[in-house]
Amino acid sequence: MKIGLLVDSTCDLPRNYFDSGDVALMPISMQVGGQVLEDQRDETETLAFHRKMAEVRDENFADSMPYTAEAIEKLFLDRLVLEYDHVFCLTVTASRSQIYDNAMKASFGIVSKYREIRRTAGLSARFTLAVINSRNLFTGTAVLATEIVRMIREGKPPSEIDHRVREFVPHTYAYMVPPDLFHIYKRASRRGDKSLNWAGYTLGSVFDVKPILCGHMDHTGPVAKMRHFDPAVETMFANVTRAVKAGLMVPQVCIGFGGDPANVAHLPGYARLKDACDAREVALIVAPMSMAGGVHTGPGCVSVAFVSDKHQFEERI
Repeated sequence: MKIGLLVDSTCDLPRNYFDSGDVALMPISMQVGGQVLEDQRDETETLAFHRKMAEVRDENFADSMPYTAEAIEKLFLDRLVLEYDHVFCLTVTASRSQIYDNAMKASFGIVSKYREIRRTAGLSARFTLAVINSRNLFTGTAVLATEIVRMIREGKPPSEIDHRVREFVPHTYAYMVPPDLFHIYKRASRRGDKSLNWAGYTLGSVFDVKPILCGHMDHTGPVAKMRHFDPAVETMFANVTRAVKAGLMVPQVCIGFGGDPANVAHLPGYARLKDACDAREVALIVAPMSMAGGVHTGPGCVSVAFVSDKHQFEERI
């Protein structure tokens, strides 16, 4: 049985995961500077996008549009039902995007139409899929994706993978530190999200206060607010380092960066995190943040995610 994984563009995985044949992509459509393009997780295009976002301080410069149910159904029937026998469709949290609902809607059309397509291609009639809401975003979806890929490569059956990944979802934590609150505030205002109001944005900008945001179980909000970007990042990485030392449920930590991922190695606290991961044989996976993610967080945002049943955030290094 050949098993595949389908994710959307907000899943912050390096390009080599998509080139491996284990992971397929739902490319989110983007409007950038009056042009429409697809976020294909191409690292050259992604880095160019983040550089442009840093130059253009305009909330209307770029926007993202979710993959539609019709597009998801077409992707499956044109390609995935022929390439795989079972597909896990892992989506960004349903609280922030329509992709999960669209995938669920598409699944009904897929299961009613795939048999003839496979039969015509000389394949066994049976095809199965599972749609899973990661209940997280960006690196939070990515760390679950890396574990699905790891289990696929180990030859685990779909039932075991499905059970395990759903077990991991409530223990997945994705932290973020944006260097500039402009994009966070503007996007939150558009959605009617009051987690960052005008007063908080103004005071944060004047006093250079940076929130440490946590994505967990469909909710994203601040767990701490610190003066200056570097101390906030160092505190975030220190929490991940403690989680690694305490023992993770999956042997991967994912980092996303709104810019050149080579710069991540120079961030405060990264070296200690890497040493802790190396000592415990935990893979530290670094990727550019998606264009769709960058629209909402702004350039230079750092995100990190892991899966732990022991974690408690502490505001200390």
